[in-house]
Amino acid sequence: MSGRSDRAVERAARATLHWTLRYTGGLDPLVAADRQDEILSDLHEQTAWATEAGIGERATARSIRARMLRGIPADLGWRRAQLSGREGIRLSLPRVDGLLLAAVAVIGVVQVGVGAFIAARHVRALLIGDIGFIPNAAALTIALGSVALVATALLGHRRTRPWGAALLAVTGLLIFAQSVNALYYLSATALLVINGVTWLEPAAYAVGTGVAILCLAATAQWANPARRPSAASAASALTGEESR
Repeated sequence: MSGRSDRAVERAARATLHWTLRYTGGLDPLVAADRQDEILSDLHEQTAWATEAGIGERATARSIRARMLRGIPADLGWRRAQLSGREGIRLSLPRVDGLLLAAVAVIGVVQVGVGAFIAARHVRALLIGDIGFIPNAAALTIALGSVALVATALLGHRRTRPWGAALLAVTGLLIFAQSVNALYYLSATALLVINGVTWLEPAAYAVGTGVAILCLAATAQWANPARRPSAASAASALTGEESR
């Protein structure tokens, strides 16, 4: 086992534990500690099974990260249940899939709308003579909106759904900030707002990052359906897989 591979598994495990500490923060210390102990046990079970099965460390690390991403919606549901005092509420996989699909579809529609809006503003600016060129930010926003349209269409089929979500993660990371930059050239009102609100572009990147994380979680959920290794079928799943 190489040192680099060991570190890959360690980093993946640390990321999972860090996420566990985040979503159990503010809960009853005993409840939070029990959840964290369960995650430690799950990580040990998975890595032990992977070692016995001869699975490479890098593959194990990828699996740990993928299971953490898939578990995010259920983890948040578990936290809500703890805060509301309704322990034992579980999110079924079909319900999680349905919620994810609805959220990612809305994200796709919004991105398409952003691209169409910038395209319309650019055409208007050309017609009234406000601008005589195509700003790079406007061209990129329109292109990203077009890609988002294709990606949203891919969500309609189960086999292509992971690809659609992955594309929306990429376009979502960029399109909101680029649209702000495009409006700098296309709208006098937006120019005044952008000059007055210096944090607008960083905020747009923050929104894009959140969108990308959600879409990547959906990609992991749809591309790698939850499976339990037979040698560890009695062990509970990693973060968020609600057999715990």
